[in-house]
Amino acid sequence: MILTVLLGLFQETQSIKYQVQRHLTIMDPIHDIHQVEYRVQMQFGSLKQPMELIIDTGSSDLWVPSIDAKGFLNNVNRYDCKASSTCINTDSHYSIFYDDGPISGTLAWDQVWMHNIKFNQSFLLIERASGNMASSGGILGLGFHSNAANQNPSILESLYQQKLISKKYFSLYLKDEGEFGSYILFGGIDMQFVQKDQKISYVPLKSDNQYLIGIEGMSIDDELFSITTALVDSGTSCLTVPAVAMDDMLQVFAAKGVECSYRVENYAPSYCTVHCFVNATNEQGIIDSFPIIKIRVNSSLELLLNPQDYLYSCTILDGSQSKCNTKLERSQIDDFLLLGDAFLHSYYTVFDQTDKQIGFAHSINNKGLKLHVKTRHLVSYAHMLILYIGLLLVI
Repeated sequence: MILTVLLGLFQETQSIKYQVQRHLTIMDPIHDIHQVEYRVQMQFGSLKQPMELIIDTGSSDLWVPSIDAKGFLNNVNRYDCKASSTCINTDSHYSIFYDDGPISGTLAWDQVWMHNIKFNQSFLLIERASGNMASSGGILGLGFHSNAANQNPSILESLYQQKLISKKYFSLYLKDEGEFGSYILFGGIDMQFVQKDQKISYVPLKSDNQYLIGIEGMSIDDELFSITTALVDSGTSCLTVPAVAMDDMLQVFAAKGVECSYRVENYAPSYCTVHCFVNATNEQGIIDSFPIIKIRVNSSLELLLNPQDYLYSCTILDGSQSKCNTKLERSQIDDFLLLGDAFLHSYYTVFDQTDKQIGFAHSINNKGLKLHVKTRHLVSYAHMLILYIGLLLVI
């Protein structure tokens, strides 16, 4: 449910302005927070108060914390409706229950800026939050309007109705490394984020109100693991696999000499639950030990994930073994595969609400990125004793 978009620097401001004016598109830079959250910066009200919002295709509401909100962390930006001469607080109360915790507040209207493009927008002004939502500075829900608590036009519908984009769709490019360089493009597609000679393959949605597609399963080599649907969700960090399929996949991993286990660790990069040990102590050896994972959509489309795509980092231990933190997670829900940020790093993705389809193309990330490998030095007692004796002899 959670992905974040924020801040970034444009190096070609004039060309981007031209693109917005000529092609009715809006490109906004994204800030990568440890590959866990992706945030976009928007400004609210007559004073253009800056807010950092998580991009979430799995939910549909736009909301920001109120200046008087309770339950949020101290470092979270808050919006002051009273300080804006254009803000209207309707005092209509709403509550939303996320997996990460509940929020509640009132409906407000104001002017909103997205990369210097101004439009009128309703949003929820949140007064109370709990759970993990307390650390959020707001969410930009880009799911279908029918799922929203606020039934006024969503941000995508507002952009379309106010003739700022020509079609209700957006595309997402998540850069795999580096704090900046990711983008969301409303009302358009930018092929500079797609590998050369690649095209976008479109898949019809199975649902009128979710980015849900039909698939034939996941496979490793000739082993096919039965999964019939996949949900594309930028608000989820991991590639979340149904429990039965995940268990079967890890048996194939084990047959290849990769021993994995499930463990919950609440810090990056270990937020996904599958952690593995492999008998290799160099980058290429580690990569060669892990298999390519294929998501079989249909007979003409397979989405490939190389080991570099689903491994976050590896630590070389003393001896002949390495521990790897993966971007894989075991779900307790057997209904669908959840394609989160771990997948979106590898595929430039188009979310098309007008034509009820989603498009995939190999991102410029998906070309064999280097793996994050570090060495952990464990000094034995014997080594320490030798060093101590040597020091005494010198003295």
